[in-house]
Amino acid sequence: MGNRRFLQQGVSLSGLIFWCALLGGAALVAMKLFPLYNEKMKVDFAMEKVAGDPEAGNWTKPDLAKAVMKQFEVSDVDRWTLAEFTRLLDVERRTDGGRTMSLSYEIRGPLFGQLDIVLNYDRALDLPRGTTE
Repeated sequence: MGNRRFLQQGVSLSGLIFWCALLGGAALVAMKLFPLYNEKMKVDFAMEKVAGDPEAGNWTKPDLAKAVMKQFEVSDVDRWTLAEFTRLLDVERRTDGGRTMSLSYEIRGPLFGQLDIVLNYDRALDLPRGTTE
């Protein structure tokens, strides 16, 4: 009959506690990061939607800001007012005569105590050529 101890497999209680703590910590960090990442994806989608509009090349900066803010309402992004967003949005002329819409800001969220997570957002999209510049 021999010693069956060598045939046994499994996890000890201390090993189980270690892995539960490790997975729990990773899940907690993921839950703190997800809202920031989700907001970034919503902002990307809104800007791409506006930049993809064939008429966007004719719009002024305030018109572009209003259009993006409408997309934010649909996506439930409520970080800015229209005036704040208009200041953040940048519309520049390119050398080829087209225009580029860009947005740059910092998303900050709490992680633990005084420790914050910071996501730097910087995105530029080319607008379609308008009939009147």
